[in-house]
Amino acid sequence: MSQPVLPELSIWQRVRRFAVPPVMIEACAAARADGDWRAGCAAGRIDVEVDLAEVRRNHGARQAELIEADLVALAPDLLRWHLPRILGGRTSLATHQEWLLSTREGRLGEDDVILVVSVPRTVDGSQRLQLKVRPALTVGPDRRDLPPTFWSADHVGGLRAAYGGTPERLPGFEVDGSVRPFEAYPMRVEPADLATRAEVFDRLIAAGDPVAAWAAAGVDLDPTRPQGYRPDPESMTTGLTVPIGLGVEMQRLHDRYGVDRVAVRKRWRSIAEVGRRESHGVAARLIGSGVEHSDLRSLADPVHTRPVDLDLVRHGLLTPAEVHPLVRAVLFPGAGAGPLRDDIDVVREVSVRCRGEWHTVRHGDGRLDALSHPPEEVRREQLLGGLGGQVAGCLTAVAAWRGSAGRLPRPLRELRREVLLRIQHGGSAALAALLDAGLDPRMGDGRGGTLLHHARSLDDPTLVHRLLDSGELADHKAEMYDDEDEDDENDHDHRGPLEIRQVVEEWINR
Repeated sequence: MSQPVLPELSIWQRVRRFAVPPVMIEACAAARADGDWRAGCAAGRIDVEVDLAEVRRNHGARQAELIEADLVALAPDLLRWHLPRILGGRTSLATHQEWLLSTREGRLGEDDVILVVSVPRTVDGSQRLQLKVRPALTVGPDRRDLPPTFWSADHVGGLRAAYGGTPERLPGFEVDGSVRPFEAYPMRVEPADLATRAEVFDRLIAAGDPVAAWAAAGVDLDPTRPQGYRPDPESMTTGLTVPIGLGVEMQRLHDRYGVDRVAVRKRWRSIAEVGRRESHGVAARLIGSGVEHSDLRSLADPVHTRPVDLDLVRHGLLTPAEVHPLVRAVLFPGAGAGPLRDDIDVVREVSVRCRGEWHTVRHGDGRLDALSHPPEEVRREQLLGGLGGQVAGCLTAVAAWRGSAGRLPRPLRELRREVLLRIQHGGSAALAALLDAGLDPRMGDGRGGTLLHHARSLDDPTLVHRLLDSGELADHKAEMYDDEDEDDENDHDHRGPLEIRQVVEEWINR
């Protein structure tokens, strides 16, 4: 029997390394300490479209007070840490979703408004979030009410219980914080140690008995497949959907909306219905994607998916010290409270096979150099390549680094991937740090573009000037910045914010 585990753990490891940069975490923490929610949202790359005065005029003073309280409670970095990812080899946020954020208690009414966070529309677009005020009771398959545990620094303490843990220990871990071997998981829940519920769930899933596994977590599962059911991929019966927190969440949603049924949705499809029973029990059944379920509220993904951080730590892909500080303090308090480190190192010396010998190319100090070739030979080879001739292996690597066809050595491919991930998730601050550390600004992105083709992730025009002045934009790569879609004032998903586009267009036309 093998323990259930999240797919694409290596991608999740990459998400944890790059998607919420330490500099963002530190800046958000400083803003929280100062009580400055606007600075926190700016540090967390959230565009705030909230006017409290307008909320007060249109909806009353009480609604404005509640919205402001949620803004103060919001920890943008914690929110990013827990939002779902598209995966499939990518670290981007899952697209086309809206997340309702509210710490208020009690039933929501027709006149209530609520904070709503919107994620990017495209996988490769900017990872900036948008925060708005919207009617609280609007229902849609892309809308999910995210429990405050996953986004509020004041409520993150509930994370331990949400993952099936107790004050003494977490599922899959011993009391001292060490990883418990899967073979040591019990087959029956121990009433004196409720962390065993999640362990028994995993053992029974591995044994091929999902009904008993869900029952151990307090949920009655009907595994009957309805007509037209398409599993994704058998997530309800293979341990990828975890029922540990469903009872508490169903009670919360009932108290807030008066609902007793919700849908579990995966990648735009409904796969299960979870219902609250009058006896306070919870039941789940598989469903198809018919329209009869379209009016059900969607269960928030972090509530029913395997805890990412626990799986990563269990499998040695993340240390407790690398977990978000707010999360670490709750899940791994014994790991200490040291700051996250993110030393940027872009220096690489790479061996390249060149004319029957091993030569060295070096990246650093703002360029990629073929160290084994004198400057006059480099110029001669570049001229030869421009005429269509065959050039030396070192010069092929340099050309490939800058976007031309040819083989790029693996260490440089890995560096390029790291650079693009840092820019996508860290924006202008990340690019500035990379350039300061010695990144060659003429690096190609491996898909025919340059760093300027990732301007959608930037918000600092001075960085665009810095790239342009380096000669980063080649004439044959300027077609992305033509005058199409002139009416789109904030084309984040394609060419970036308007002010960035204007800088590029002015440079091209000068």
